[in-house]
Amino acid sequence: MPDKSVDLVWDKIAEKVLNNIKVQLLKYHVAEILNYFNPSLMKVVKRYVRHLPRHVAESEGDDLTTIAQLEFLETLKVWNPIQNSNIWPLAQARIIGAMKDHIRYISKSDPSRFYEWMTDAAHIYVMSQDRADFKVQVETGIQLNTAMDALSYRDRKIVIAHTKDDQTFKEIGDRLGISESQVSRIYKKSIETMKKAMK
Repeated sequence: MPDKSVDLVWDKIAEKVLNNIKVQLLKYHVAEILNYFNPSLMKVVKRYVRHLPRHVAESEGDDLTTIAQLEFLETLKVWNPIQNSNIWPLAQARIIGAMKDHIRYISKSDPSRFYEWMTDAAHIYVMSQDRADFKVQVETGIQLNTAMDALSYRDRKIVIAHTKDDQTFKEIGDRLGISESQVSRIYKKSIETMKKAMK
């Protein structure tokens, strides 16, 4: 027959014991924990960013990965293994919520960053035109996303650096570790790609 006194003692010390275990895990074993759960974390992040415009996914991907890792560790702090032996359902729900909060925050609380996402394509395209009034033809967010998605991450950075930041091909090449002529070729090809995407 089970000794009820043991259960009573455990009930009194369970929370303290579990909290001490968590402290030790978070103090000495964070790398191992994240490494073990990394495949699941990456799957959640990749599934979420698939629903974002590609340029947003590329610019925020690293931040979202970090947010997923941090939120998992925060979940570990509040998780009660006695009530639920599997931490993942709770962690996944919290991670998705944290990523949504991040995108919502930077798009609403930091309008300049969201504006930059949406106007880089338009700016590049307008700068590539001879007519100053061409901007009126850039009318919808769909056009902007399409134009942005037409370029690779590297190519878009090169075009932005030259048209928006006034960097020379040589300066860009030095920063990226490629030749000035390579930068020039990439820039010209990217502008043509943008033009086709915006038509």
